[in-house]
Amino acid sequence: MPFISLSFEIFFIILVCLYHSAVYFEKYALKLQRFLLLIASFVFYAATNLRFLPFLLYAIIVSYISTQFLQKNKNKTILFIAIIADLLPLLFFKYAPIDWKGHILFPLGLSFFTFQSISYIVDVYKSKIEAQSLFDTALFISFFPCVSSGPIQRAENLFPQLQKIHRFDYESATDGLKLFAWGLFKKLCIADKIAPYVNFVYADIADMSAFALLTAVFLYSFQIYADFSGYSDMAIGIAKYLGFDIGKNFDKPYFSTSISEFWRKWHISLSSWLRDYVYFSLGGSRVALPRVYFNLMATFIVSGVWHGSTGNFVLWGLLHGAFQCIEKTIKPVYSKVPATAKMIITFIIISFAWIFFRADTIADSFAVIKGILHIHSDAFSLLQMKNTLGVKEAIRTAFALNNASFGGFSGMASTLFVLLILVITEIAGKKGVSLTNSKHCVIRWFSYYSLALLIIFFFQTSMTSNFIYNNF
Repeated sequence: MPFISLSFEIFFIILVCLYHSAVYFEKYALKLQRFLLLIASFVFYAATNLRFLPFLLYAIIVSYISTQFLQKNKNKTILFIAIIADLLPLLFFKYAPIDWKGHILFPLGLSFFTFQSISYIVDVYKSKIEAQSLFDTALFISFFPCVSSGPIQRAENLFPQLQKIHRFDYESATDGLKLFAWGLFKKLCIADKIAPYVNFVYADIADMSAFALLTAVFLYSFQIYADFSGYSDMAIGIAKYLGFDIGKNFDKPYFSTSISEFWRKWHISLSSWLRDYVYFSLGGSRVALPRVYFNLMATFIVSGVWHGSTGNFVLWGLLHGAFQCIEKTIKPVYSKVPATAKMIITFIIISFAWIFFRADTIADSFAVIKGILHIHSDAFSLLQMKNTLGVKEAIRTAFALNNASFGGFSGMASTLFVLLILVITEIAGKKGVSLTNSKHCVIRWFSYYSLALLIIFFFQTSMTSNFIYNNF
């Protein structure tokens, strides 16, 4: 069930009314809330496609049975079998032969709740948490704000919250709604506004100029950030409204001054999962430097493979692993570079790596890079077009602004406007300033109305698309 839909609004209003009304039945309040939450989670998930539900139930059953065994017997063989059993559906759907995939729908959230399940199994094995009942396990794996695209939850964080009564709290509710609205803004006004241009350029790479390709590459960096962090904000906001703290998934990652810092701030729930369950398991940084490099490369290969089975995702993971190895090697020299310069360099490197993430194949990825390297000859062509077609038409042609769904010059202007809002808000947030939480009511309510009007305007004028990470 998409967050941006009338069906979800009706679903959530009904759930909120029932969930917070349950506290009036004091003796049964906790049981009622937990029961409502489990039913709501199954309904939410099954509403996308009822055929996906067995895979969620499979993950729940594997988690429950394996943790019950591991609670009594800390056996590595049982742990290995449990992890493999948990991964089977994911491995099948990610790596099934190509001719099978055309006839199979990828179950929503499979990568996310599989990793969540594995972390629970491993934590029970390591005695970080006790094995829970079947009901609690089901509630943990299927928790609806996170089940489709995270944030990936840890048992030690979510289980205690699922086992207590949640009363309506005005501050949590309003903070949750504001976070949801900000996520909605990022999705509708930024990600969905940029998507037609990026799709248009990547659909016809060979005929695009270096200017169009370079613009698409940098715009995609903002598209994927606004899309996924927008989803995360909405999920976190929904959970917060109900009284749950499911953590932060993004922390202004494009202000990072290194690739390693970027990964501490981008998709935090996944990067911390990879750190704790892959990197540390291999020895982390507590080993000789060559082994540290191996551990980094192996961890980011896992990250690439988690995102997709095609070679471009693997190469994307390898690039990020290699970048971090290089950073470690040149750290004494690189640390002397000014922070602003490092931030720009990091953003350019990350944007370059996104090419392999966005392109359909490795060949397409290199075609984009090759096209960008022709920027000198394309600049000469632009000067020639300026003389024959005029400045406006030359720019329109060079930057592929003839895409009707994007809106040409006005579309690019409105895109740059909303990106400016995003950047200013992120800078203010970095300094601890929030307009929607301002003590001055005029500023606060101006922010509310501006945000609402922008969302309404772009919802009517942009093409709403699925969240990018629903594909993973």
